[in-house]
Amino acid sequence: MDTEAMTARKKQLRTELRGRRSRTYQGEVGGARRAREAQQLIDHAAPLLAQVRGAALAAADGGDESREPLVAAYHPSPLEADVMPLVDELVAAGARMIFPASAGRRLEWITWDGLSPFLPSPGRGFGPEPDGERLGPDALADAVLVLTPAVAVDRSGTRIGHGAGYYDRALSAAGADTHVVTVIHPDELLEAGTLPRGEHDVPIPVVLTADGLVRLITIEGS
Repeated sequence: MDTEAMTARKKQLRTELRGRRSRTYQGEVGGARRAREAQQLIDHAAPLLAQVRGAALAAADGGDESREPLVAAYHPSPLEADVMPLVDELVAAGARMIFPASAGRRLEWITWDGLSPFLPSPGRGFGPEPDGERLGPDALADAVLVLTPAVAVDRSGTRIGHGAGYYDRALSAAGADTHVVTVIHPDELLEAGTLPRGEHDVPIPVVLTADGLVRLITIEGS
């Protein structure tokens, strides 16, 4: 598929997938479903929480607060899977949380203390961000876990985001031992090969939904 055709296909898919998400999660009934699923995300994220808890204990035993496990998350839009209750659990497990902010064509990362309110972002199309320490665009190199948003992911590991390529660029800076997990609604995990993948699209190894934590068979160039 050439670049122009792939861009058009991705735009069409985003429109279709966002429409389905809106129909499912808008309104009182949709909001109640989203809240229930947020609690299910916590249940299925037990291995991730255990990983962070273990890293935090190791840092405490070593007396080195600078080695507290760094975890990246994001503030979801009202229709995205609600990852914030899980974020609260990660904070309780000992994570040092960071959230994205716009920095030109790249994301930079800002620390969150687990308590302070989020503020409106000056970046167009960005969700609220914390008023913490800015760590720059390469902070993911030190992260043990990165939670990313998406419009959808297919079972060959292809992720379709919101179209600006921010997370593809950001994930290129992640460390070799960083665990990358994309959080989506259950019906946004699609059959392998459903989504087109370009040369700059970073494959996703693991997806978390309200139905479970799923390790994907990532196929290069699919």
